[in-house]
Amino acid sequence: MNRTVKPSVLNGTIAIPASKSMAHRSLICAALSDCPTQIICSTVSQDIEATANALCTLGATIQRTESGFSVTPIRKRNSEAILNCIESGSTLRFLLPIASALGQTAHFVGQGRLPQRPIQPLVDNLTAHGVTFSADRLPFTVSGQLHGGDFALNGDVSSQFFSGLLFALPLLDEKSTVSFQTPAQSLPYVQMTLQVLSAFGIDLAFDGTTADILPACRYRSPERYTVEGDWSNAAFFLCSAAIDGQITATGLSTNSPQGDRKLSDILQSFGANVTTDDGSITVQSNDHKPLAVNCSDNPDLVPMLAVMSCFACGTSRFYQAERLRMKESDRLQATVELIRALGGQAEANGSTLFVHGNGKLCGGTADGK
Repeated sequence: MNRTVKPSVLNGTIAIPASKSMAHRSLICAALSDCPTQIICSTVSQDIEATANALCTLGATIQRTESGFSVTPIRKRNSEAILNCIESGSTLRFLLPIASALGQTAHFVGQGRLPQRPIQPLVDNLTAHGVTFSADRLPFTVSGQLHGGDFALNGDVSSQFFSGLLFALPLLDEKSTVSFQTPAQSLPYVQMTLQVLSAFGIDLAFDGTTADILPACRYRSPERYTVEGDWSNAAFFLCSAAIDGQITATGLSTNSPQGDRKLSDILQSFGANVTTDDGSITVQSNDHKPLAVNCSDNPDLVPMLAVMSCFACGTSRFYQAERLRMKESDRLQATVELIRALGGQAEANGSTLFVHGNGKLCGGTADGK
């Protein structure tokens, strides 16, 4: 698919799509609950559909509605299940421990780069607690009953491993703990998981390093759950406004646990005028200043911020962004290639992206990989 974009100034108001991260989490909690839940979710992606379909394979009934999803919880497990995660790392990493906690023999498959994406730390923890894997990487079959206990992960691996265990361990009859052995990156994603779990009746003690999980907890449906707007999606429009224009984005929670909520502060550092008001944020272009951003908690913002930084005069630095290299593509290198294709200057050195802005981009042909 090819698209030609001509220069213009964006102005106006836009309703931001629902958070994909929150949608994954709410669907999972609803499928594990005591009674049906209506999930209000304004938009659906292929990744969300992958999670919904996989939960149906595990025994839930999930139907699309005009406002989102109607979820009837898992009541009876299947004798064997085939879970196609497509290219969704969240689907794979969340549902692996859940299927194991349910004692479900499940065959996991995936597409694209998913079989190459890191998963070994989660596999090692599950194997140590009673789960058997037929292979080291996708496709594989998992079998056996997951048992509770003490689970440990390094903080520089995907927070999705940690979240997957938080979903699964309350289902078990033993007390468990999940701990980061080193300082945690992407901690806001764990906080997001804890917030959704709490909305479904699972309140866990977490001190920033260790989560304590009591045995045989019961997921309780709130009957209706609304997925908040996605700060990552909002970044495309709000970064554009910071370059030139004025945009109001609605449907965003300024108290959200989403790490990408930091976008508001970053845009102010860039020099934009930023105001918030009851679920909306307005960004208006003003100055353009180089940035220095620690991206460990919000790597998904990097591509948009990098392009925006081309319009500041000077070098911007985005550091601790190594996990971008482990996405569906190497997003760090892809961002460098995008900026260069449009006439900008950028390079990636290890986990750091440098953008040398000169106040403009010339345009060109870019590969949207």
